[in-house]
Amino acid sequence: MVAPVSAMQQRKLIAPGEVKSWDLDHAAMASCAEWSREAPELLANEMWELVAAFPTLIATVGRPLGEDRCWVEAAEPLLAEDGELYVFERGIRHVITGHEPEDLPQDAINGFILRVPTPIDDRPFFKGLKQRLAHLEETDATAAGLWKQALMEVKGRHYLAPRFAVWFSQVWPHSDPPVMVYNEYFEMLDIPADHVYFADDYYRLCLFANWREQSVAEVLKNRVVPRLLIDLLVADLQALGKLEEALQRLDASLYELYNVVGRPGRVEPLRKVYRELVGLDVPA
Repeated sequence: MVAPVSAMQQRKLIAPGEVKSWDLDHAAMASCAEWSREAPELLANEMWELVAAFPTLIATVGRPLGEDRCWVEAAEPLLAEDGELYVFERGIRHVITGHEPEDLPQDAINGFILRVPTPIDDRPFFKGLKQRLAHLEETDATAAGLWKQALMEVKGRHYLAPRFAVWFSQVWPHSDPPVMVYNEYFEMLDIPADHVYFADDYYRLCLFANWREQSVAEVLKNRVVPRLLIDLLVADLQALGKLEEALQRLDASLYELYNVVGRPGRVEPLRKVYRELVGLDVPA
């Protein structure tokens, strides 16, 4: 049974205090890539599962990065001249003006942008982040603005909500989806960019040694969210100057540490070392 994707509402903050809403045009999204033109029902079911778990995602048009920018499959949003997204609203349209793109790349792909919020009030790295942000506001207002967009405050609690760009692979579901983070991701966490593929203005997360067909929602829940949580553990250790000691205790390199992503049974040694060196239990 195909889920009623046409009823899926999308929302985007387009100005301070102004939110735009629209219904996702499933047919337009399906028309945007070869795999989904051939299997629109698969896209429908993927999107229904995704929005149930991550309701704030924004489906958008993407374009592949060339081999000169990344040697593995990678992509970025197709942006208008003003830097805004093209979304699936009664066709493919500029998210604010509603104008259609003049030319859609023949190799266009489909995917979505989302933020994954996690609480950070009690984390050691948050204190350093606030200090670094204050300095950045004085030296690079544009970069500081991107950092601020990734920080949320709700009822007095602070959250880090980095942006991820997730793309259906061009042969979906036979290869894993490129999951991209932006440059500010590792800069905000103040940790090395490890277990990634460098992709010009982005990084593609290295999430699978061997791909097993699964939904994109499963990829997010079982690989991307755990990766973010481990990055935060690394950021806490780095903020306290104890990352190297932690790796020595674990007898692992930073690259090897990330091999626990998606393997819950192998996380306990990291939890134990984190508790001993940071003095906190591993946040949920």
